[in-house]
Amino acid sequence: MENNKNHVELHKAQLVYGDMIHWLTIVSCIIALFAPVFCLMFPKSNILNPGLVFEAIFDGKKTAQIWQAAGISVDENWSFWKSFFDNFFTAEGFAILGIVAGCSVTLWGLIPAIGVFFKKKEYLYVGISIFVMALIILAMSGILAMGG
Repeated sequence: MENNKNHVELHKAQLVYGDMIHWLTIVSCIIALFAPVFCLMFPKSNILNPGLVFEAIFDGKKTAQIWQAAGISVDENWSFWKSFFDNFFTAEGFAILGIVAGCSVTLWGLIPAIGVFFKKKEYLYVGISIFVMALIILAMSGILAMGG
């Protein structure tokens, strides 16, 4: 017989959050696995030329110079999200989708967790989760720069 005295029962919100994170991470990894193949199969659909980008990176150029070498003018009107949605149905758009999905798993995992917290009337955790979601959304939109 097995002794279950040291068994810890996880909160249901942790389980649904973990499941969401688990499966979205797997999906984003599968997309990241196949997206470069599609980018190589359809090079004309790429937003930027990888050869020019790598050359600029290895030459030690600054960020703006790298974008310029790639043929993209990054000015005050440029937006990552506009660029992403304009190229959504291309091979590179598929690659970007995998990156966005992988980087935003926390956001999507918090949605069902908030539902569980709300059902169990744990409103402090609902508030904290919404606050974290707001930080993620602000960071993804570029309004909140967390990297300095």
